Amino acid sequence: MLDAARAEIAAHGAQGLSMASLARRAGVAQSAPYRHFSDREDLLAAVATDGFERFTEALLKAASDGAEETALKRMAVAYLVFGEGNVELYRLMFASGLVPGAAPDSALKRAATESFQPLLERVTASDPEASHLSAHVRWGQLHGLVMLKADGFIHDPPEALLGVLSI
Repeated sequence: MLDAARAEIAAHGAQGLSMASLARRAGVAQSAPYRHFSDREDLLAAVATDGFERFTEALLKAASDGAEETALKRMAVAYLVFGEGNVELYRLMFASGLVPGAAPDSALKRAATESFQPLLERVTASDPEASHLSAHVRWGQLHGLVMLKADGFIHDPPEALLGVLSI
């Protein structure tokens, strides 16, 4: 079901996803998605949770794939590449309103919160005086670039964008 939902979201965005369209894409009865998810919001939360987990894995992998002093730049590239390669999933994760409305102890809220930790840890590792605010500003820069690229305002590759960022 999650694979079918991810494919539907990638092709048409989350706004067009219904439990009926999911069942058609998965080739199952219309009632089948309800055996796994209570409703559409529950399904979208599961897809977003998985997205945050994959996003965190991409950041951690980038951080560990080289010298410590360049880990933050590699993570920034991984952030931009993930956003560019998963535009509709990224929108679901960050622009759908699912996370703010999630219960504090939910898997979605935990996955979303944990996705910020690699960036926070690298920012403070490279500059011990750095604060949450500094990490949030860098996150905001990356997020803004992903959204501007997704909406067609920027066409430069991720590596080119890093040269002008304060990362």
